[in-house]
Parts: sequence; structure tokens; C-alpha cells
Amino acid sequence: MRTVLRGRDGLEVVISPDEAFVPIGERLNPTNKPRLQRAYDEGNWEYVQRDATRQVAAGAAVIDVNTGDPHHEIEKRKMRDAVRAVQDVVDVPVSIDSYTIDVLLAGLEVARGRPLVNSVPFEADYMQDLLPAIAEHDACMIGMCTKGGAAMPETAEERVENARALVASAAEHGISADRIVIDPVCLPVGANDVFGPGLLGAIRTLHREDDLNMSIGLSNVSFGLPARRSLNAATLLMAMEAGLTAAILDMTHKEIRHAVLAANLIRGRDDFSMNWISNYRAEQAREEARKARRAGG
Repeated sequence: MRTVLRGRDGLEVVISPDEAFVPIGERLNPTNKPRLQRAYDEGNWEYVQRDATRQVAAGAAVIDVNTGDPHHEIEKRKMRDAVRAVQDVVDVPVSIDSYTIDVLLAGLEVARGRPLVNSVPFEADYMQDLLPAIAEHDACMIGMCTKGGAAMPETAEERVENARALVASAAEHGISADRIVIDPVCLPVGANDVFGPGLLGAIRTLHREDDLNMSIGLSNVSFGLPARRSLNAATLLMAMEAGLTAAILDMTHKEIRHAVLAANLIRGRDDFSMNWISNYRAEQAREEARKARRAGG
């Protein structure tokens, strides 16, 4: 399965088990980020643009934009402005991220290329209102393995059942499976021993039996636990081996970036090891620059 996204100038990013893993940059979400929240509130788009540029430089292939305002009319304006601002400085595709349909539609109105809509829950009314717009804009979507009114799925079987039903429902709205990236729901493993096996089992089944592309919100797995980055990196590698093809994560974190680059290299998705080598050289250059600043200070 190939899910093709496009940036503002037509740059293609292909999500597929046959291509390099696709990191979706998560940093433009203001949750627990007061400086970013202030930038959104004040319209400080230069701050937002610097963060988007930094993420792409670190290896993000898609930028997730989440303005996170509880006032929907305000959030619609913020989403329009944020998507415009991000696409003014980076050429990668954007992921428009909100649980509010009007906000997603506002982002779709101004997005250039072929964006990703994140995250679409498996709820009939919600999908009825949103999916026609996704189809009209020729966008792709991240569909969540959650069922309206039900608790979060714990087992692999629940996730698989919901994913298959979501894909079938989306087809009724003219959205084919190649335009859907399934979110098999990454839950905090510290809360329940079944969450990890359930996640990996679902990824494995949906990859082998359904040939679906999948993405997770990686940082959820370690919520409430110590040494979060190490746990996130280990989870990512196990999920990639099971069939995960994308994830919302922070490539500016060295441990995560190394995990993604190493996995792409070992799986034959890094021609002549150039991405691995280029990243090493860039890290060395930054370290030398830091030493020089300290010496001069």
C-alpha cells in the first residue's frame, strides 16, 4: 500500500512498507508548551516557522499542525494562519490536527499540495460530516481505531476489528484504503500490561493481512514513566519491525532520530548510508560550534 502526500510545491512523501519510515513532526502542538501557546495567541508566526524549519532539518518528513484552542472560532483562524505560515517556510506536506471538524475544514481550505488530516475517530456522525470534505480536497487521513462511545481498545483483536470497519466506512465516502493511515492507538504501557502487546499485535495483523499503512502518537506509550525517550525509541523500533510505516514523534530528540535513521539503514532504505552519515556530520558540526561558543564566551 502506498499513501502519497504532497507538499506545497509538489514534493511527494510516500508512506509505504517499501519506502523509508515517515516521521511526522509533533512539536507544533501547544499542550504543555507555554511559549508555543503564547506564539499562537499573539500570532508570532516567526516562532512557529522556526520550529517547523528545525523539525524538517532534523528529519521530519511531514509537519503536524495542532493549534489546540478550546474556542473553536479562534482555533479556526489560528489553524488557517498556522498552516499558511508553516507552508511558507517548508516544502514538506502538513498534517492538520484537531478533533474539531470546523478547524480541520479551515486547515484544508488553505493547505497546498495533498495534506494529511489527523486524527479521524471511528464515529459515524463525525465521519459523515468530515469525510466528504477530505474526499473533495483529495486529502489523506489518519483514522483511529476507536469506536464512538466505546472505551479505548485494549486488545489487538479490538483494534483490528475497528480498523477494518473504519476502512470500509471510509470507502462509502469515496476514500480508498491507500488514502488512509490507521492509528492503532498507542496507550501508556505503565497503566496496563496489555497495552503494549495489543498495540504490536494489531500492527502486525493489519500489516500482514490488510496491507494498511499505520502511524502512532509515539510519546503516549511512555506517559507517566521515567526514561521516556529510551522507552519511546525501543517501542518505535519494535513497532517498525511489526509493520508501522509512520509515527508522530520528535526528530529533534537524538534518541528518536537515531532510532529512525538506524532502522531505515538496516532495512535498506538509506542509499549508501548517506542519511546516517549526513546526520552524524551535522551532529559533529553542531557540537564543534557549541565548543567554540563556550571557548569564546
